[in-house]
Amino acid sequence: MSFDPLQTADRNYSWHPFTSSDDDLGAGPLVIVRGEGEYLWDSRGNRYLDGNSSIWCNLHGHNHPRLNRALRDQLAKIAHSSFLGHSNEPASLLAKELIDTLHGPAPLGFPGSVDRRHLPSRVFFSDNGSCANEIAAKMAVQYFGMTGQPQRKLLVAFANAYHGDTMLNVSLGGVGTFSRPYESLMLRREEDGHTADSPQVILVEDAAEFSTLAETRGAQIAAVFLESSLHGAGGMLPHAPGFMTQVAQGARTCGALLIMDEVLAGFGRTGHFLGCYAGGFAPDFITLSKGLTGGYMPLAITLAPEHVYEAFSGDYYSGRLLYHGHTYTAHPLGCAVARENLKIFQEEDILAQVAQKIPLLESGLARLGKSPGVKEVRSIGLIGAVEMIPDKCRGDRARAICLAARAYGLLTRPVGDSIVLMPPYCISPENLTLLFEALEKAIDSIT
Repeated sequence: MSFDPLQTADRNYSWHPFTSSDDDLGAGPLVIVRGEGEYLWDSRGNRYLDGNSSIWCNLHGHNHPRLNRALRDQLAKIAHSSFLGHSNEPASLLAKELIDTLHGPAPLGFPGSVDRRHLPSRVFFSDNGSCANEIAAKMAVQYFGMTGQPQRKLLVAFANAYHGDTMLNVSLGGVGTFSRPYESLMLRREEDGHTADSPQVILVEDAAEFSTLAETRGAQIAAVFLESSLHGAGGMLPHAPGFMTQVAQGARTCGALLIMDEVLAGFGRTGHFLGCYAGGFAPDFITLSKGLTGGYMPLAITLAPEHVYEAFSGDYYSGRLLYHGHTYTAHPLGCAVARENLKIFQEEDILAQVAQKIPLLESGLARLGKSPGVKEVRSIGLIGAVEMIPDKCRGDRARAICLAARAYGLLTRPVGDSIVLMPPYCISPENLTLLFEALEKAIDSIT
């Protein structure tokens, strides 16, 4: 088929993440040129429902007037300045406003039952969720090395976990598809109970296995990584009731630092402002990205506890600095949009809007669960997954269905055999119904 100039340029020169060279199956690369609310338009003029919020980050819809205005207003002041030894207006204010929000009343603040002494109180800026998680690991290991517990070098994560694509996070990931090609580069995973002098990773299957590890070797654990509410890229698998709380208690008991990865679940996706609110505890670290700017700009945050921050106190030659920082750390444009995003949550009762749409998502998934070839459906909050029965003869069924859905006006992507449904919060009930109808037609066309 013929391609338009944008498709031709992309096909000839671009290299896409998590995408094979034949992913479009001859249809040509889809080039998005415009967005409005829950809609996207491609270079050929076709309109689609954004069924996965542009990889799980767009919250309030595309071309949002308040976020647009915040970006323009900051652009008229300054686009970028270094955060190394300096600050900028939107970053300084965002740090305060975010901490005030989390320490404030529900529904955006932590539940009143949480011991506020354990809440994170310091903001370290970066560019994406992978960096936010790696920074937390660096902080944890360096903290124990500087406070008389250098033996704490083990990092614990869970099977099916995904914490990002930088090499430390690949080492922490339990999804073999993402880590297998890079095993020679990865941080060593422990074998046969041997503990080396350098940091190592231990992957555990469940909370019971972690509890046993915490009891037997808790004094060696620096940090425990936990995806909030669900394993995302591992298949959109919601955690069992009580799982997060049990892990948090185990980490607290053995003295390890708990790093809560809220990159996917944060900012209302599960129905709570942060997914860990459902567990009724405060982690030591919280990592945020994706929804932080409402899906507008690359920005991430590592929230750290005060006692960890204080351990890094010292002059430039003390060796107690955190040696991590990027050129675009605390980017003023991203921070300005993130500030407006927080105001939208506070002023427009976004969590109530999410709550109204959760039953519609659940009923739509229940209907799809009866479609041919569907193994099961899963959901938590406004996150849905339709897992297909693999078709060994015809190839990747879930990917083929997502490609077929384009013809019915729906864009989404699979993770493994599961088709992800994660629309922007602004989607109308009518369009949520159309989303499920489009996916049902696509499933029928393939199966």
